[in-house]
Amino acid sequence: MEDAIVVGAGQAGLAISRHLVERGVPHVVLERGRVGETWRTQRWDSFTLNTPNWLNRMPGDEAEIAPRDGFLALRPWIERMDAYAMDHALPIRTSTDVTRVERRPDGSFVVQARLGHATYETLQARTVVVASGIQRVSRMPRIARSLPLLETLSIHTAHYVNPSQLPLGGVLVVGSGQSGTQIAEELVLAGRTVLLSASRVSRVRRRYRGRDILEWLAVSGFFDQRVEDLPDPSTSRAAQPLASGLGRHGHTVSLQWLQGLGVRLYGRLRDVSGGHLSFEDDLGASIRYGDETSAATNAQVEATIAARGLAGSVPPLEPDPADEPHPDPASVHSPPSLDLDAAGIGTVIWSTGFGGRFDYLEPDVLDERGIPRYDGVTTQVPGLFVLGFPWLTSRKSGLICGIDDDARLVADAVTRHLAEA
Repeated sequence: MEDAIVVGAGQAGLAISRHLVERGVPHVVLERGRVGETWRTQRWDSFTLNTPNWLNRMPGDEAEIAPRDGFLALRPWIERMDAYAMDHALPIRTSTDVTRVERRPDGSFVVQARLGHATYETLQARTVVVASGIQRVSRMPRIARSLPLLETLSIHTAHYVNPSQLPLGGVLVVGSGQSGTQIAEELVLAGRTVLLSASRVSRVRRRYRGRDILEWLAVSGFFDQRVEDLPDPSTSRAAQPLASGLGRHGHTVSLQWLQGLGVRLYGRLRDVSGGHLSFEDDLGASIRYGDETSAATNAQVEATIAARGLAGSVPPLEPDPADEPHPDPASVHSPPSLDLDAAGIGTVIWSTGFGGRFDYLEPDVLDERGIPRYDGVTTQVPGLFVLGFPWLTSRKSGLICGIDDDARLVADAVTRHLAEA
């Protein structure tokens, strides 16, 4: 029997394994595919991390990733995860898909895993850490089923690789979060006709007075905010703000900037009837929301600079056309409809997010959304812990930069439970 079984070998699973190794806790990490499987199979070729390198250190990393304010591309990040697992001799078993976790009357756990098409193994552990993440399953809206699939390629961003994979014709991207806007930018720069069905997403300026804006926000305590600290706790479920890690220092992304590149903007997709699509008239409101949230963040950063007496010692604000607010968003209206065939659209890419897959846990452990019920890193089941969820303990919990702190909390909780059992 293991003292602990960790489900998932992404950054969360690697981090908790490193902390358990340090504490001398016998454990095994079970991964359905390879280390970082989701990163390997659900990202496109030109993908980069949107957090600068100084925010992407894993537990125990002593050297910073160079350049400090640069952005890692996908392949180097995966290579770093592989090297991390090897360098720290983490006990990872790949191609081992957990299918069931059950609590026994004595408080220990039985974990069933599939090793192949019809081969299963049963393991036992005193504790279990759920680190399989919430980016495992692509979410396709029901209306996607109404598209005429014989005439149109319909894929999720999880299956987008690069412009050359797509058939001839224009491309409609549904959803204007980080993935949707970055894919739309790549496609329009590749010479494709691109339509973007936008939604209400905040954005941030990439650089502010000589630094990445996330560095200023970190100084202000932004990443340490808890859900209860927010004026409106419901905003904790909002999409990550728009920004891109492409380029030496990344760059700002706004809807009106994308339009300047040649992307045709539409409102939120309302309905699909065969090849005919209808849209909400909310495009102007989405543009205004992005402008307002960026302006609010800029003001917060400027207040931090002033409070620390740095106004005279940092560079002036850089010009950034992508951060210029729209002069009159109220005048912007979405075309009400679109005929895919008439518009020559050959592909629809759904940038509609991801979800976790926790059906291997017992139903009473899950809430109405199918996510484990938790309070911090602990659940209602003694000995069952979670890691890698957004806002688990603070704003940074779902980011690479927050994994170390949360993994330390989980490792401490695991050792306490083992001592008390």
